[in-house]
Amino acid sequence: MNFSKDDQRKVLLIDRDCVKQHLRAVALRNCEIEVHTASSISDAGRLWTAHSYDLVLLAALENSEEAAALCSELKKSRPRQRIALLVGAPQYVREINPKRRDAQPADPPLAPSLVMGTTATPPSQWRLMLERLFATG
Repeated sequence: MNFSKDDQRKVLLIDRDCVKQHLRAVALRNCEIEVHTASSISDAGRLWTAHSYDLVLLAALENSEEAAALCSELKKSRPRQRIALLVGAPQYVREINPKRRDAQPADPPLAPSLVMGTTATPPSQWRLMLERLFATG
């Protein structure tokens, strides 16, 4: 993913675990994504009122009170905001948006590509996951 400075994707990462938050932020930045971090929903609230985000990532259980509170708070100020939960390894990201689920069919899994004659490394799980999320936006 290569974006110009004007078109760089911006993600708000909310994670109470500071070590995991740092590792996730570094992985996202390695994919050339601008990352803002928060350790709680109240901290995140100050950020999403000041900035616009392509995606808000929350490290929480899918049916947790924290996820419900985030959705409720964001709907008040940014009703069209994309929200995703980090529910496991990087490939396990679940977007919260019930209206979209009905409107769009599920994306087929990306097939691995074979490149002959180069020494390029395959894309990371984070890169594939982020490309899928941003492609649907």
